[in-house]
Amino acid sequence: MNRELAKTVIGCLRLKSDAPDVDRLRRLTKRDWQRSMLWLDHSGLTLYLLQRLHSLNATDVLPPSILRRFEGNLAQNRRRVDYLANQFAMINEGFQRAGVNFTVIKGFSLVPEFCPDASLRTPTDLDYLVDKQSLPLARGVLVKMGYCLQRVSDIEVKFCKQSSRIPTRSDDPYSRETEPLVELHLGFWQQKSTSIVLAEPEFRLDQTANHEWQGLRFPVLSKEDAFVLQVIHIFQHIIEGWVKLSWLLEIAYFLSTQSFDNSFWDGVDVRMRKVPLLTEFGAMVMGLARTIFAATVPRKAERWTRSLRVGARLWLDRYGRTWATEEHPYDTFGLFGTAKLCIFLQWEFIPDRHTRIEVTRRRLFPWKAPERVATSDTKTAVTFLTANRLQSQFVIRRLIFHLGSSLRFLWELPRWQELSRRAQAIPPPTYTNPCQEVNSSPPCAGGVKGEPS
Repeated sequence: MNRELAKTVIGCLRLKSDAPDVDRLRRLTKRDWQRSMLWLDHSGLTLYLLQRLHSLNATDVLPPSILRRFEGNLAQNRRRVDYLANQFAMINEGFQRAGVNFTVIKGFSLVPEFCPDASLRTPTDLDYLVDKQSLPLARGVLVKMGYCLQRVSDIEVKFCKQSSRIPTRSDDPYSRETEPLVELHLGFWQQKSTSIVLAEPEFRLDQTANHEWQGLRFPVLSKEDAFVLQVIHIFQHIIEGWVKLSWLLEIAYFLSTQSFDNSFWDGVDVRMRKVPLLTEFGAMVMGLARTIFAATVPRKAERWTRSLRVGARLWLDRYGRTWATEEHPYDTFGLFGTAKLCIFLQWEFIPDRHTRIEVTRRRLFPWKAPERVATSDTKTAVTFLTANRLQSQFVIRRLIFHLGSSLRFLWELPRWQELSRRAQAIPPPTYTNPCQEVNSSPPCAGGVKGEPS
């Protein structure tokens, strides 16, 4: 990844009142773009950037071959979204016929409140919240549709369209042939993996709303619950070591368009304050969205920021931007990565010292075999050779990632301890809202202020 490119792309997508300096993109070479393609794709920013350049009539800042690649990605992704919508409609219909008590979460339910155009997103899952009584019925529907059980935990059940996938296709986020996972959720917070105790808020299936999108009608969570769920989802990914930048951009868009809806934020505030830690999770998510994409943080939510514990505020200020813009751990070949610096943040929400030590040991030295990323039902020598090659590359990347990021963590540890000691001795600052001038235009808009393009 070219760090100057990453900084410039993010600058073009920031939600600020003045026009972004897209001319800085002209300074980037074709090689700079090629080196950063994986970062752009996995961060989810490729199509958002293309739409922003179209809205500013500035696509000429890109090298012609890169522009063609981006346009091809958008065309591909539109076909994929149409395909996913068809699968989505069939699953919904199957659930309704079988009497499954469900609601759609994430994905298509976020359009247009969090994202003005579904073709700008590259979803990998179709997510549903179901109750325990309906889980066997939902599983039966998916099996009849050709889905295979992939993984089961105490809070979710995952299905894939086929028993195994060919990575060269599955790794392409825009391809129609990249089949989505279907996830049935009973809950959301992964306490076992995070070691953070959260009394997860209840998302009631008898208080859903009807949502319409592209002629489809399906149940979704209320707007307040959808926001709360996004906070939980994103913060969990922060703790686990990586967050998709497009999620933060979508949060920024949502915050900017909803920032002056006082009744909405009153309801969210009540909802969040019922659950210990949840307002701090919200403050961290919004803090990253504000730091990176200049999101407007509503006044009600500013109180969450003021109550944020000192160590979490320190982590956000010192590491937030650098950590969030890092490459995906599965992609990087670079040493000294920042991914495991999130352990410092994780410590802040684990009161027991022995648990913190065990969590740190487990994350720095994860002595377990990596997952298989390459298998196929096609029994050919070429397929097996390709699968073994891809698996070997994946294992090498993981080894480099764990070695480098663990070394970075240990290098940074004394500095973090000293900074924490000093921060604890200083009264917390009074926060203002530095982004109050931000307009409510969506991240890819180019028309009337506050209206999606």
